[in-house]
Amino acid sequence: MDSWLKHTILSEDPDLSTICFKLLTWLETEFWGTMTYKHIETILAGAVFVDIILDTVGEEITKDLMEKYRQHKIFLKDYCKTLREVGATCHTVSNILATSDGYKYVFTMENILKHFLTDVNLIYNSNVPKAKLSPHNSKYKMLLIIQRIFQLPPKNIDISVDRLLCHSDFSLIGHIFLEETNSLHISKYKILEHKICKKIAEGNINSSFIKSMYVTASNSLKGKTFFKSCLRNDVFANSVVTFFILFFEKIEINMTANSQHNLSDIFYLVHCVLCTKTPFCSQLYTKIRTNKTIAQLIKKSFFLYY
Repeated sequence: MDSWLKHTILSEDPDLSTICFKLLTWLETEFWGTMTYKHIETILAGAVFVDIILDTVGEEITKDLMEKYRQHKIFLKDYCKTLREVGATCHTVSNILATSDGYKYVFTMENILKHFLTDVNLIYNSNVPKAKLSPHNSKYKMLLIIQRIFQLPPKNIDISVDRLLCHSDFSLIGHIFLEETNSLHISKYKILEHKICKKIAEGNINSSFIKSMYVTASNSLKGKTFFKSCLRNDVFANSVVTFFILFFEKIEINMTANSQHNLSDIFYLVHCVLCTKTPFCSQLYTKIRTNKTIAQLIKKSFFLYY
């Protein structure tokens, strides 16, 4: 594809609709597996070229595509609408970041977009469709917060994440782990998800965040259901289980080492995690069974929940 793209860009082929259709279908099927620098460069070059075609020809190219490829009318209608709203480059960046390893490619894409003389803020500030949600809706509030975070310089994003974890309720933060993968702004959510889950898994998380998780899950059936829904996100579930295992390992060494966290809060959250039967629960079960002190404490605590 790389050689075809270079040849096409340098040629004077007037059949732009055929070129555009080939690029559009290719861009929608290339986001899987581990991608090399060269692979990402080719993908972004194709996306930038599509944007140039759309900017140059405008609505005419859309009409030509719909006329020439009628069997793909539904795909083209939805896709072209998306491209008119956000642009091919921005849409492509979002698709790359939405992959399981997408966060690893942030700096690679920054370098490539700079080379193409394209605004690198596309990575952090993709356009978001107008949300018909109440400003009091927690999901919408989270979206507004994320928009504000990604308006900051990249170096300040980590500081904002720390403040978010310290000062916001889990009933708000949890929406980061529930965002649908086909969302236009999934790339931003995935970046924050990676940053937050890394902190959780390393045990480098503020005690107020754990307390907030407990309060959300224990205060109501709705809150408990919300927490369990978040655990369906494998990245979040794995980080939480890893945190508990690390927490229990520290208890074995020194009970006072974990005084920043309330044991009863931890045990209740463990109870919730084990009830969900996520794929990561077996690791937690093993850790509990192999430590008599932990097993006895949890057994006494679990008695309250049944």
